[in-house]
Amino acid sequence: MRFLKEDERYERMIEELKRIGISIASVEALSIHGSSIGKGSSIILVITKTGQFRFIKRGLSLMILADEKSALKDSSNEEFGGIIAHSFLLPYIPIINEKFLEDLERVYKRHVIIEALQNIILEHRLASTRLIIKPEYFLYDKLRRLATIYPPSRRFIREMLRGSKNEVNKVLDGFLKALKDLVDQGILEEKHGGYSPTDRFVHEILSRKNVYDRFSDELEHFFKLYLTASFSSPLDAIRNIRFDLDVLVPVRIPDPSKMLYMETSIGPQPLTTSAGIRDFICEVYGVRSIDVKLRKVGSVFNSTYLASFKIDGREEKIFVKKYLNWTDFKWIAAWLWAIGVKNFSVLASSRMSNEIYFINKLSELGFNTAEILHINWPKKIIFQKFIDGVDGLKALKNADEPRVFNDISYRMGEILAKVHEKGICIGDCNPFTFIFGNDGKIYLIDLEQCSFGDLKSWDLCELLFYTAHYLNSEEVERFSKNVVQGYLKVGEEDVVKDALDQRFIRIFVPWTPLWIHSRIRKAVTEVLRS
Repeated sequence: MRFLKEDERYERMIEELKRIGISIASVEALSIHGSSIGKGSSIILVITKTGQFRFIKRGLSLMILADEKSALKDSSNEEFGGIIAHSFLLPYIPIINEKFLEDLERVYKRHVIIEALQNIILEHRLASTRLIIKPEYFLYDKLRRLATIYPPSRRFIREMLRGSKNEVNKVLDGFLKALKDLVDQGILEEKHGGYSPTDRFVHEILSRKNVYDRFSDELEHFFKLYLTASFSSPLDAIRNIRFDLDVLVPVRIPDPSKMLYMETSIGPQPLTTSAGIRDFICEVYGVRSIDVKLRKVGSVFNSTYLASFKIDGREEKIFVKKYLNWTDFKWIAAWLWAIGVKNFSVLASSRMSNEIYFINKLSELGFNTAEILHINWPKKIIFQKFIDGVDGLKALKNADEPRVFNDISYRMGEILAKVHEKGICIGDCNPFTFIFGNDGKIYLIDLEQCSFGDLKSWDLCELLFYTAHYLNSEEVERFSKNVVQGYLKVGEEDVVKDALDQRFIRIFVPWTPLWIHSRIRKAVTEVLRS
């Protein structure tokens, strides 16, 4: 136990403890928290070896007495609503046992960060791996939530934010130490002056939590906080602080959402940015709005646009995609028809998150994808580099001789197998998924239904039976044969066999005639027997 006897507050604290019947020998740790300690507005945290919770008010100050075990529980998971641990969201002066207090602070701030990360992941899902989170986010996010649910905290928070920047930095120092711990544990990685949750951690959270857990956890903290503080409701808390009407006024806390950035090919960009197509192009490329040409591309159900403009006489193109929810008829129809076979993602936020993640993931794995230039998260719009070329169907139709047609088919099958080899399924695999670029590369696009390890056979079945709708009988056999041969160069034979399963094929009965189904089955079976 270390005493800071040089601090004049030490003797004052000893006298105060004696007045309430606490022996200094029983004190494990002692600290003073708050920005205005000199004015008497502070939280005095007294941790004893044994004992019970006690709250003693002295003017504008509050003394919290708790035993060591309770302090550890509250710091680890807010067992008591954070009534003890919240003190570490304020600058503090350690009086007794500085090391123990630093350990408590570190444990609590790790908990705060993990809790915030879970909320971020549940909202942004797989795209969370591309987020860059500034350290300040974790402090201000927690302060905002605390000030909302627990009015007595507002005075202390307001005084800290009105104080010098150095006081906030003291609190942030503890977060930086906790962030380092989480980097060492493989939960976070450092990027561009911020932190991103790792792939492993994001998948772990998504596998065991859902969006409802986010609200239930917050509600649990809320009730524990008021029960521990001996208030039956927030109104009781307000009635008990009639002397300090200042707590009724909301605190102006920096907006944590402005401390979130999304990683793109042109650098990190604020997640809250809500720029329109022309606004983004004008800001980034320095062209006039009037010089940007926009046209809708794709089918009637797609909200996709091509923006073109000139820089130094050279034409530039950007592909823009807006994600829709229930108004996107394509996915509602697909989901209803394929129910029980393939679960399509329908929500705009989920599909956009998937696409952001898998564009980057496939690129990292060596596949060609269209670079992300900008993300408008509020309006669910993604901006990508436009790929000059033709989709797989046009490439087949433009083939001027059988050898070229066969090669195109073979390469689509081979690329699909290589994607599957990495444990990834495209989910909506059709000839439009493949773009044969003018640069000789084959790109993968429209990745919003991608997932890990989910029905490889469905991908192959869809590629064969969907594409067959656009081909004549002779072309169908050659296409099917070459796709499967290309697939088997890398892929598994069982995947090809399962692609002919009736539960998959029946989905395409309204789309592709039954006699064409027979041609596909015949071609695939011949390849498997050869």
